Amino acid sequence: MYNQVIKKGIATQEAYEKIKRLISINEFVPGQKLIYDDMAKKLNMGVTPIIQALNRLESSNLVKYVPNKGYFVGEITETDVRQLYQAREALEVSVIPDVIKNINSKKLNEIRLFFEKRKNVKQPRRELILDDTLFHLSIVECANNNVIYNLLKYIFEQVYLKYRPEYLSDARLKVCLGEHKVLLDTLAKGNVEETIVLVREHIRSGMEYIIGSIQLENP
Repeated sequence: MYNQVIKKGIATQEAYEKIKRLISINEFVPGQKLIYDDMAKKLNMGVTPIIQALNRLESSNLVKYVPNKGYFVGEITETDVRQLYQAREALEVSVIPDVIKNINSKKLNEIRLFFEKRKNVKQPRRELILDDTLFHLSIVECANNNVIYNLLKYIFEQVYLKYRPEYLSDARLKVCLGEHKVLLDTLAKGNVEETIVLVREHIRSGMEYIIGSIQLENP
């Protein structure tokens, strides 16, 4: 009995990770209905762990259950964006003093080089959104605060897995890259106040862009 419970738990976890991965690479898109049988075939798994995994994903706010209709990939709303970005701003700003205290030129150069290489690689929109997440988390990581790091990781996940990547324009990508470069330059100077102002502006402009794109596509 105990071994069966363990096996079921492992199968559910595997299904959870696989479904989440398929959402992250846009195989399952925001708003799409998730059909048990089709998913079981796609993942080569039984229906039971699929259903249990979907229950977990619903608890994580990544999928939505509609009575008598089933499960759907979550779609981010304007309210979600405002609340998530408000929390993100508070958390990111709070660790800036520790980031500046701990970060060094070697770490800054590592971040620069990694994202310079990624910038020159043609990637799907979803991957570009993920790169933005990785950029910010790589900076936050320097604060050595695991609680805030994990909270921000959750917040970013709620955005990039539920936001339609086709809403992201080339112009916005260019703006983001420019702002990232300025942020790294400011961190290198070690000015806490200037960095806080810059981070607030960057986060708020990102929030307004996402809200604007949602309103444009859903008038």
